[in-house]
Amino acid sequence: MKGNSASPAPLFIWEPVPDLCTPAELEACYEAIKYVDVISPNHGELCAFFGERPHHDNGDTAFEAVTSCAQKLLRSGIGKDERGAVVVRVGKDGCCVATREAQRFLPAYHQEGPGKVVDPTGGGNAFLGGFAVGMVRGEAALDQARFEEASMWGSVAASFAIEQVGMPQLGRSIEGGETWNGESATDRLDALKLRLATYVQPL
Repeated sequence: MKGNSASPAPLFIWEPVPDLCTPAELEACYEAIKYVDVISPNHGELCAFFGERPHHDNGDTAFEAVTSCAQKLLRSGIGKDERGAVVVRVGKDGCCVATREAQRFLPAYHQEGPGKVVDPTGGGNAFLGGFAVGMVRGEAALDQARFEEASMWGSVAASFAIEQVGMPQLGRSIEGGETWNGESATDRLDALKLRLATYVQPL
């Protein structure tokens, strides 16, 4: 090929194998995250690496444990330039986006209780698919804002996946735009961004 243009470097998003999220595998995890841009366990998997409990006795998420464990991974260094992120999926409580710049919890799209959520199977996978789309849409450097934007795309993707058993229904709006379960993904993204203006961090 002529010219000096080069393809952008690939982005690596790693979802660790649940069975290997143990204290015995922590050193191997520290080694692996040097070669990825994002590690995205759920909060149970993250806490399991450090022998911590992901929930309090009353069943509530142990946000302080999520924060502490994410910071331990960050201190080890994520990515070759240590600019990577920990994106922890916390189920109904949304996600936690942690980088060397900041750490922030973002809410899940569905907040109205279990009525809208039919089957959570595949929600985490859908989150990571949406997250990947959000990352490649971003043109900024790898920073907190880009990881948070991608995480919101992930939350929207997960919101469609958990509304029924199996795949969401693909359709078209009157204007011809793509819809899932009769709604636009971008409309949900806009609604989630508006909610962030009044969202209170759990810590």
